[in-house]
Amino acid sequence: MTHAVPRTALFLSLCLAAACGAMSFEARAGDGCDERSYELLLAAYPGADSETGDDGEFLRTPGSPKRWIKLDDVACKVWPASPGKTLLAVRLRHDAASGDVDVADLEVLVADSAKPRILQRYRENDALTSDAMRISSVTLDTARYRLNEATTAFGVRVTYSGSSRVNPYESTVLNLYAADGESKLRPVLSNLQVSLDRGEWDGNCAGEFETVQRTVAIDAKRDHGYAGLTVNSVAQDNRNVAKREDCAEVQGAKRKTSQRLPFDGRRYAVPAELRGL
Repeated sequence: MTHAVPRTALFLSLCLAAACGAMSFEARAGDGCDERSYELLLAAYPGADSETGDDGEFLRTPGSPKRWIKLDDVACKVWPASPGKTLLAVRLRHDAASGDVDVADLEVLVADSAKPRILQRYRENDALTSDAMRISSVTLDTARYRLNEATTAFGVRVTYSGSSRVNPYESTVLNLYAADGESKLRPVLSNLQVSLDRGEWDGNCAGEFETVQRTVAIDAKRDHGYAGLTVNSVAQDNRNVAKREDCAEVQGAKRKTSQRLPFDGRRYAVPAELRGL
């Protein structure tokens, strides 16, 4: 039994970030993406116009329906598995101004690292919705998801945070993308929940909390030409209890499970118990 202040502070920070509508996209320092992301966006959306809104600087896409790209909303990273390529995850807002409900498309791009040229792309309409659960971060996952000798996937992680102080909630889901011919990408894994932190407490001390962390590994068995994915989960339930003037954390036993996701020829099916929002 230990003091529970760190856990309480963690959940408070999650609540405050969500309440402030924080949107954190991946840092790009060190690989040149920060300097190149604007020209890559212009290559991806020819004819886009600059626009200043209440929430900052935007690019407005041409045509109809129009979409707005907040420049800070772009995750960009040179792909370590293929340094000649640069990855981008772009949030295409339906409206420039933020509201109680914000809807956006998600477009994933593979660009040339040497010049402003888009090589492959995939767009999912209405993929990013913030309402009671706000999107607090979108990041690129460049772990080596080598599905076979010719195919390496990359990931996009989306984190959702609740705004309730006494019912804190944060969940991160993982999507994986692979090449589909010369100019397209396709999703091979969607909405796998890789982390979960949630709880209910009285705002002072007493409460119950659940934490789940998952890792994804490539296994040796092939299904329809692709390796399987092994999802290893570690879950733990903890309680905060008041003891006189102190607040203590009672940690539950860690529960470890493992589950294999086979490739069905189109994608890796995610069972309900492993799905995110």
